[in-house]
Amino acid sequence: MIAQEFFNLMAGRVLTTVAESAGRQKTIYFIGIGGTAMAGAAVMARQLGFRVRGADANIYPPTLNELVSAEIDFSQPYNAENLAYGPDLVVVGNAISRGNTELEAALSARLELLSLPEFLARFVIHNRRSLVVAGTHGKTTTTSLVAHILRSCGIDAGYMIGGVAPDFLRSADLGSADAFVIEGDEYDTSVFDPRPKFLSYRPSHVLINNIEFDHADIFADFAAVETAFARLVKIIPDNGLLVTNADNATCMKLARVARPKVLTFGRADGADYRLLGVNAENNTVRFAHAGSSYDVQFSLAGAHNALNMLAAIALVTPFNLEWAQIAAALSSFKGVKRRLEVRVDNKKVTVIEDFAHHPTAIRTNIETLRARYPRRRLLLLIEPRSNTMVRNIFQRELAEAIALADEALIAEIYRPEKYAPAERLDLVKLIAEIRAAGKKAEQLPPASRLNFLRERLQIGDVVCFMTNGSFGGLVDETAAALTSAP
Repeated sequence: MIAQEFFNLMAGRVLTTVAESAGRQKTIYFIGIGGTAMAGAAVMARQLGFRVRGADANIYPPTLNELVSAEIDFSQPYNAENLAYGPDLVVVGNAISRGNTELEAALSARLELLSLPEFLARFVIHNRRSLVVAGTHGKTTTTSLVAHILRSCGIDAGYMIGGVAPDFLRSADLGSADAFVIEGDEYDTSVFDPRPKFLSYRPSHVLINNIEFDHADIFADFAAVETAFARLVKIIPDNGLLVTNADNATCMKLARVARPKVLTFGRADGADYRLLGVNAENNTVRFAHAGSSYDVQFSLAGAHNALNMLAAIALVTPFNLEWAQIAAALSSFKGVKRRLEVRVDNKKVTVIEDFAHHPTAIRTNIETLRARYPRRRLLLLIEPRSNTMVRNIFQRELAEAIALADEALIAEIYRPEKYAPAERLDLVKLIAEIRAAGKKAEQLPPASRLNFLRERLQIGDVVCFMTNGSFGGLVDETAAALTSAP
């Protein structure tokens, strides 16, 4: 029996059980429904037959569009009266803390509360094969790619993606097959559950792209991060699969004590899927596996994306897919918004938006841009915004990474008052270190930022914004101005 037939056969049994569970809970309310994951979960709850409502402080596209398209009622801002009808279940978003008016109302009314991961485990994943994509970098892209491969090969896998992926109509979908692909974040679960989210996802197949220190607001040190991933590896069943990075020492340390089958990817000689090279001109990736070498056309540029690709190929091996179908899916994959996304490309300038906010990701993506746009000047704009980047943990590493560009404009730290001066990223020192490396660097002023940027532009520049936020609208403002410029 071919893979598609097997998974379609399993689908009816799996989703019937899930639907029966949902049937016992008729109404559900999402506190924080405007988040990408929460909106996706709300859509899947609607697919399961729940009557769904929710609220958030402010709801913007694309989640706004998803909720409207799914005909889900939502309110802005939060209001305790929204829960007066007494929903059967209340799902509490990760960003919600004590003091939120709706959370306090739900607690006072003794309503049943679930975190988002608990909701997904109970009603969406249930006893399906759970493909959890984890790691410090590359989760969203790789999750999207795995789901795209499976669906392109005829397996209607469910999925939840933490970003906007053009290959899909929405960020999450229930699917009908005995497979659910989910981005596994190591961040804490909710205000009442400090465990990493990915521990709730009932993982049967786990991909760990890489492990580095991040989320300094949650983890005290790298040892705490390592412990979180070690706990994830420990709950993979014996008949499951661990796919991990042969180039990352911590990944391999965990692989050596893993109980399930292990497949590795990377540049290392012993990797099961070994990257041999990337042709930047035509995005051809060469790799070796089981004694044979392969050349495949991949739609995304850069060695880091080539490694994401190999990881995804390894993760879907239990599905026994035809290689020709996998190769076709790799070439048609559209990637994820805000991952080296080209916003403007004309004869004068190229503007790119990227999500990088960790020194490793910044360095890797600059290297990709250098390969994609050789001999062009690279102007980098950085917004220190993540809970790790705003601290001085990576002060030296950040300067070294940014100095790979020709010129850098550094925005002010996002909400600096949250951090003590002694632990805060030192922008003056950062700029001095970049200049000491022989590159231009300035702080971006809080006002008239577009004019400040335009005064420094040269014909032929590649301008790249790197932030896990929005630069306060500067990215869109710059794209609009340079698209309409004569």
